[in-house]
Amino acid sequence: MVTSTEQAIEAIRLRAKQEGFKMNDIAQAAGVDPAQLSRWSTGKTVPLYSSITKLEQAVDGLIAAKFYK
Repeated sequence: MVTSTEQAIEAIRLRAKQEGFKMNDIAQAAGVDPAQLSRWSTGKTVPLYSSITKLEQAVDGLIAAKFYK
């Protein structure tokens, strides 16, 4: 069964991929350890809501920076 957290992270991953970014890019922009992001993605640990928000904001920021170069 896929959790809502896994769905949120998958949506972030797909959006990032569409814009040419990898999850490591997102993790770095969000200030999150890539290994921790992997654990969240696989459901091994559950992130706080604020961590998901950080990831979403990181994607938004990377995309915005891409268009304003």
